[in-house]
Amino acid sequence: MHVPTLRRPLAAVTGVVAALVLSAFSPAYADHAGAGADARDIRTGPPGTALTWGANDLGQLGDGNTVGASKVPGRVCGNAPCTVPLDKVVQVAGGDGHSVALLEDGSVLTWGDNASGQLGDGSNTDRSTPVRACAVGETAPCTKFLTGAVSVAAGEYHSFALLADGTVASWGSNASGQLGDGTNTYRNIPGLVCEQFETAPCQSFLTRVTTLSAGYAHSIAARSDGSVVTWGYNASGQLGDGTTTSRTTPVQVNLYNAVSVAAGLNHSVVARTDGTVYTFGSGHPLGNGQSGQSASPVQVCAVGQTAPCSAFLTGVKSVAAGSAHNLAARTDGSVVSWGVNNNGELGDGTVTTRDVPVQVCAPDNCAKHLSGVTAVAAAITDTHSVALRSDGSVRAWGRNDAGQLGDGTTTDRHLPIRVCALGQTAPCARLLEGVTAIGAGDRHTLAVTRPLADLATSISASPEPVADGGTLTYSVRVHNYGPTSADDVVLTDHLPANARYAGASTSVGFCDTPPTGTTDTVTCHFGTLGRGAAATVTISVKVRASGGGVTNKVSATSDTQDPRPDNNDATITTPIG
Repeated sequence: MHVPTLRRPLAAVTGVVAALVLSAFSPAYADHAGAGADARDIRTGPPGTALTWGANDLGQLGDGNTVGASKVPGRVCGNAPCTVPLDKVVQVAGGDGHSVALLEDGSVLTWGDNASGQLGDGSNTDRSTPVRACAVGETAPCTKFLTGAVSVAAGEYHSFALLADGTVASWGSNASGQLGDGTNTYRNIPGLVCEQFETAPCQSFLTRVTTLSAGYAHSIAARSDGSVVTWGYNASGQLGDGTTTSRTTPVQVNLYNAVSVAAGLNHSVVARTDGTVYTFGSGHPLGNGQSGQSASPVQVCAVGQTAPCSAFLTGVKSVAAGSAHNLAARTDGSVVSWGVNNNGELGDGTVTTRDVPVQVCAPDNCAKHLSGVTAVAAAITDTHSVALRSDGSVRAWGRNDAGQLGDGTTTDRHLPIRVCALGQTAPCARLLEGVTAIGAGDRHTLAVTRPLADLATSISASPEPVADGGTLTYSVRVHNYGPTSADDVVLTDHLPANARYAGASTSVGFCDTPPTGTTDTVTCHFGTLGRGAAATVTISVKVRASGGGVTNKVSATSDTQDPRPDNNDATITTPIG
């Protein structure tokens, strides 16, 4: 199969795109107040900070640059000239050279390549920092911007926003009708996807959509009744309507009970409520033991089967489509993959193409399987794969020429590796945590992270009581019970007025101390405390009688958000006797 290198096509030529981002949490469908009977709020995770890594030649990392690449995650800019990070993000998606983010307030930000209008800002100007997508029907320069979005998807050169009323806004390249507006006209401002059987100019629009995905030049969506519709390029039967006729408005696929959909290069994938998976289109990604072409849905075989298969894949909750491979996250936390495997994108430790699913291996050990996975993403103009685990860590495998695996190298990986933390260099001492959503672009990768600490401070004293003029020794412990590391942890002890500093030592980091015999502040710097890690400090003071005892209070702080700051302080009173 040919994977194109053309970066800015202006016609329907072979190409590929990035899969719809899947979050760490299963979608919670809930009525969205004021949006109508078909409204759904399917935002899939808590708000956090957008991260990107990999290629940046078109500004797709959103860090204000268009040169070089990043082999480890970095923050997307929240403004220009990049003085704050992009926060309040709930979902991200990556295309061939552009990126899309959904914010907590329902607005949509985009950055990167814009030659086809895929940023939706009313221009065709590339952007190295985020811009707001215009409201449907605006004219440039836009004065109103898209709101009410609950999900986003990025195709090779087109973009989608699923709105709370169940309609879909689309913009960007439209050479094959992938915008679904009844035309082949490129759009740099969002318009609505038409309803089935409409012709341009459409009078009614697609509704009741619950999930969608953008492929190379075709698109797919599932509706609230479990039905599936597709539109766009169809030369390989990737629309699944039994034909190879391209469509500029949605057509029905003979599949029901869909819960997850994904569009690839020349194929599509659908997971159903019963955990089975169906594909249509062409090539090894069909997963039915053959590598031909089918313009109608075929069922994906079980692991280890050979054609004609007698058992079929089950237990799947979500799917992702790559250029010529697929990923399926299962309810037991494992992942299976199938299709082309030239760069190790199947994660089975080989570069052997598979016509039926194989288990994705555990890191560095194919005797075990990757576990605890809640979401998967696949790069469709590239050949890398990404998985999000329930502990907020991220695994990646496949092609890595631009650092898109985020492990600090440019070495391809045939087995999953863990993505590094921000600012690390290989071999990374710290690894990415607190991730709630992932996405895979062409040669770049995206994530949303929400680091959370939970510091708890305790203090004890010896001896009790302490003699007037005696030495009182405090033992202070700071423990991080949070789901992620706590950065720049600092302990502060304002020494009691009736005590004089004598000495201090710490298990990690260092302490700033006053001169011996003075009353002042001891400040200890622990650096980063990992999840479950603790640091201890021993502080000695000489006691001078004053009142009934010596009262000491210590406080711990961190640069990482701590939702329970009340247990960051500890106080002890030691009697003098």
